[in-house]
Amino acid sequence: MQPPRRNSTQSPAAPPAIFLVDIDAFFAQVEQILRPELAGRPVVVGGLVTDRSVVASASYEARARGVKTAMPIAQAHRICPDAAFLRGNFHAYARFSEAMMDLCRRYTPLVEAVSLDEAYLNVTGCRRLFQAQGVVSSAADPWPLEAAEHLKRTIRRELGLAVTIGVGTSRLVAKIACDYAKPSGIAWIHPGREERFLAPLPLAELPGIGPKTAERLARYNLRQIGDLARIPAALVAGHFGPAGEALAARARGCDPTPVDPDPGGPKSISRQATFQANLIDRGPMKAMLYYLLERACRQLRGAGLLARTVTVKVRYADFRTEARGRSLPTFSDHDDDFWPVASALFNKVHTRRVGVRLVGVALGHFAPAGRQLDLFGERRYERRSRLYRAIDGLRRRFGFSVLVTGRAIELLATHDRDEHGFRLRTACLSR
Repeated sequence: MQPPRRNSTQSPAAPPAIFLVDIDAFFAQVEQILRPELAGRPVVVGGLVTDRSVVASASYEARARGVKTAMPIAQAHRICPDAAFLRGNFHAYARFSEAMMDLCRRYTPLVEAVSLDEAYLNVTGCRRLFQAQGVVSSAADPWPLEAAEHLKRTIRRELGLAVTIGVGTSRLVAKIACDYAKPSGIAWIHPGREERFLAPLPLAELPGIGPKTAERLARYNLRQIGDLARIPAALVAGHFGPAGEALAARARGCDPTPVDPDPGGPKSISRQATFQANLIDRGPMKAMLYYLLERACRQLRGAGLLARTVTVKVRYADFRTEARGRSLPTFSDHDDDFWPVASALFNKVHTRRVGVRLVGVALGHFAPAGRQLDLFGERRYERRSRLYRAIDGLRRRFGFSVLVTGRAIELLATHDRDEHGFRLRTACLSR
């Protein structure tokens, strides 16, 4: 199937048709596909029974027993002791995610991946094209529903993945419709029926309404989306400021946010790791911090970006979290430029005689890699850049573990490795 060119098939009169495709219980489902013996069994991804971790994903068989995302693994094991508990594999999940996004782009180039397991598609005006390609059988009104069914079947046939699809005239309606149709269903909200669909739902289901806003609205006896939709937008804006008008519009199903296939680069690049046991010794903490910085800088270079700020985070055994950031004198994508600053920041945030359960690092304040650096250090910078390009090339070819730097070498005594690097405790999120 050839993808449509932008706007080539759109009619000015065509009502918007937005899909939200959501992979059901993504991590757990991929494990069931890769390990057929797990089909139909409760599966929990996030850690082994002995790990001090939380649930990252649970199959619907496990959810039916009461297992929930973010629940401690130990609690999940008490609830569902016969489940398969797995640490998972981020790289396998990323491959399935990329394959699904590529498949969605066969239907339209207007695909915005919002997470590994979710994507918005804008198929507005594609009816005739889909009809010519056999995606839909007729020009009848339910063509968006037919197209969603075709996409769902294709994903299942080619990738083995079960997905849920919400279809609406806006991102907001498609998102809420998708939540309504889970698991493995399709919900199409016909144009003109958005308010009727949203009206009976609790206000908490509306994006932009958190607990505090919901509490304020409840004081006026506004508890359902329809209650808010009936209030004039000017009155809502008078009580909630500029955001109130947009809130009132969303209650009526209006959301002008476009589907953007190129929403721009990341605002930050971060890595963090939780230790298997709380640590007191700074040595292994700093070894892990440097390893995480290596991974973040590698992603930075791969994205063609430079960064100027670095932030270091420490979480203690009592869950108190300390974080500090600092800017470099100039932009860089070199591990060795960020490390002295990151190391000094770690010394400032690690001040308590309490065990540490987590360390993390984040890079921010980005600029394109072609940005002119200070001339004095340009020659030295280019020499080191050649070295990092060689290291990145070796790791792409032979795996990240082909090289272990001296600052991270302590991890060899405490962590197993595979081709992707050290196996961190939450392997399903380890990139």
